[in-house]
Amino acid sequence: MENAKPVKSPMETNYLKEMNSQDSLLPTNTQFRKAIGKLLYLTTATRPDIAATIGIRCRKVSMPNQMDWNAVKRIIRSLQGTLHYKLKLPTNNESTLTGYVDADWARDTSDRKSTSVYLFLLSGGAISWTSRKQLSVTLSSTDAEYVAAAQASQEVIWPQLEPT
Repeated sequence: MENAKPVKSPMETNYLKEMNSQDSLLPTNTQFRKAIGKLLYLTTATRPDIAATIGIRCRKVSMPNQMDWNAVKRIIRSLQGTLHYKLKLPTNNESTLTGYVDADWARDTSDRKSTSVYLFLLSGGAISWTSRKQLSVTLSSTDAEYVAAAQASQEVIWPQLEPT
């Protein structure tokens, strides 16, 4: 895929609607698993911009279909177009911690669970991020937001805890 044409976004707009399709399953998922594993490493180490997309793709590792494989190739194509992106921590004396948190409500139609995402910036540079499916089914969008806020608050509190 070295010469593939770059795309602007890592995920198609209609992917979530068609995600649970069982059409044209891949004969083996070995190549799919390898690609997801490498992309997952990128997500946790240096690329918060693809965290949600990779999190959604990880749900299909056991039974991927051709649409899922095309979606993984699209992520790789989007990375080609953003090779110049970098994580930066500014070198100023101001240490301001800023956090963003969000949740979708029951977006995954297979189990109706929501996805929580958060991003923390220190002096404008990303230091912590995640995109994770919630463990329980929430009854409203407000509940989904509260669960996401609780997960994000655990991330904020963790580095501030001092051993006794």
